Amino acid sequence: MKKWQVTLLALFFVGLATVVLAAAPDSGPAGPAQVTGPRGHAGFHHRFASHLNLTQEQKDKMRELRNRYYTDTHDLRYDIRIKRLEMRKLFTDPKVDDATLLAKEKDLSALRLKLMDRKAEMKLAWRKILTPEQIQKLGLPPSWQRHGR
Repeated sequence: MKKWQVTLLALFFVGLATVVLAAAPDSGPAGPAQVTGPRGHAGFHHRFASHLNLTQEQKDKMRELRNRYYTDTHDLRYDIRIKRLEMRKLFTDPKVDDATLLAKEKDLSALRLKLMDRKAEMKLAWRKILTPEQIQKLGLPPSWQRHGR
């Protein structure tokens, strides 16, 4: 009797595993919020553009600036990732001295600062595209941020 129950339980788990593995991967929630930008922000750019009432020409210029920023900073972002991995590896090595860790951290900080400067330059270029009225709207929280807070 016990052998029969174990066999039945094993068959149940095999059947369950088959159903789970045969199912389609989860594609997430359906609907308009599924549209994402290059960094995975679902609908953020669309809501931001509608909040500022951007023209199509302004959207195109901003998209061009953003794409140029990502292209220009690709190597810098790669270097930051490599330095982070090196830092993690050094930090977990008990033989590494403090001076080496501090030097590596300073290198990483310098790269991050470069990236932050490039992002600030992009934001300033974006700002030049906006009208004075749109620039004033930047200080106001959009209606989609105000509700529930």
